[in-house]
Amino acid sequence: MKWLLFAMLFWANGVYAEKAPSLSRNVGGQVSLAFKHYEQDKLTDALSVLNEVTTREGFDKAYVDRFRANLYWSLNQQDQAIIMLESAVAQHALVKKEQQQSQRMLADLYLNAGKTNKAIDLYLSLINTAPDKGLYQNLAQAYYQTQAWTLLIPAADKAIVLSVKFNKSVHLLQLSAFYKLEYYKKATATLTQLTEAYPTEKRWWMQLAAIYNLRQDHARTLSTYELAYARGYLDSANQVKTLARLRANQGAPYQAAQLLELSLGQGLLAKNSQLYKEIAGYWQLAREHDKAQQYWGKSAQLSGNGKHYLIQAQLLALLGQYDAMLTSLNKINTQNNTFKAQVALLKVQAVFELKRYQQALALARLAANYPSVEKRALAWLRVIESKQQSL
Repeated sequence: MKWLLFAMLFWANGVYAEKAPSLSRNVGGQVSLAFKHYEQDKLTDALSVLNEVTTREGFDKAYVDRFRANLYWSLNQQDQAIIMLESAVAQHALVKKEQQQSQRMLADLYLNAGKTNKAIDLYLSLINTAPDKGLYQNLAQAYYQTQAWTLLIPAADKAIVLSVKFNKSVHLLQLSAFYKLEYYKKATATLTQLTEAYPTEKRWWMQLAAIYNLRQDHARTLSTYELAYARGYLDSANQVKTLARLRANQGAPYQAAQLLELSLGQGLLAKNSQLYKEIAGYWQLAREHDKAQQYWGKSAQLSGNGKHYLIQAQLLALLGQYDAMLTSLNKINTQNNTFKAQVALLKVQAVFELKRYQQALALARLAANYPSVEKRALAWLRVIESKQQSL
């Protein structure tokens, strides 16, 4: 506000082109003394001088109270600054330009002090006479503080139209309103503008992807994540895993598995059973059975999860790797009879394919003891016996 005090000095000496009232001689002398103190950064001394000034209603009082308001503000005494500026404005003695500046300054102080409704009234009054970008922006900020979302949006629109350059602050205010009102399509447009204006700011890309996901626009969610990844903005394990999941959901499980493998090699992802399980699942969806079985095996080694060994064994069966299949099955340790039955039946298959028919026959008889697989075990017995007879 220091420029305002210089303006006051010009004003008192008749520098303004617009004809302005003059301070009375006595008040003018005291104001000059106060201003000298101010120039020497002796704000308290300047204020002491002004507090001793006796003024009549009108221009003298408006001028002095405005000066005092500036000093109180400079001394971080906001409440006193507001009182003095209210008094100055109430005189209606300042020239039009200075009256408007004082009202605007008072509105800003109201806004800072949380007296939002008073700020809104003043901003609206000023907009009716001399609208500009700053007034609409502050009005939008005031509506934000009162959570008047539907009123915030048009105020922000006006500020954006009147802004020469991209107005980030106003766009963010408007974005908040769009979210609160669930205007997700409009929020998408604003976030797109933010990514265009600030392409190096990661958060706008992440928010844009999130809003597309909220709108269930999965193709654009993926494309936004891909752009963010290409720019190097995915720097957390969760973000990389999200991209992998999006790829898989959009029919690209191969690329999903590749991404996780690459990130694992780069040290961005920690080696653990869950990660290996995710990679295995993507490779399996991509019908890369050999790669999938390897990761199911790694997951099982770390977790001891017999189901992972079982899936590995089933994939090894598809690959015709029956020795390895049997090895995986032998690692399973479970007390669950239903699970035991599945393992027993798969062992019959593995041993049969290895042409160890007598062992297969014994395993099939054991498997037949489990009710859940009895019929299939008996079918295996017939197949094995028939095979033995044909030899």
